[in-house]
Amino acid sequence: MENSKIVCMSVNQRGAYATCPPDYSTTACACGSACGSWDIQSENTCHCQCANMDWTTARCCKITAK
Repeated sequence: MENSKIVCMSVNQRGAYATCPPDYSTTACACGSACGSWDIQSENTCHCQCANMDWTTARCCKITAK
C-alpha cells in the first residue's frame, strides 16, 4: 500500500441519483433540498431518499499506484 494513493472526485447530477465513474467506489453522498436521508446502491451510486430531489452528489474514490 505504500506505493498506492487514493484519488477522489465529486460527481453531481440532477435528480435523486449520482453514479461514480467505472473503477471508483462511492464513499459519501450529499443531497439537495436539505435531505439528509441517502443510501449507496451497488457500491457506486448515491440515492437520495427524499421526494422531488433537485440534485445529488456522490463522493467517488479509488486506489491507484503512485
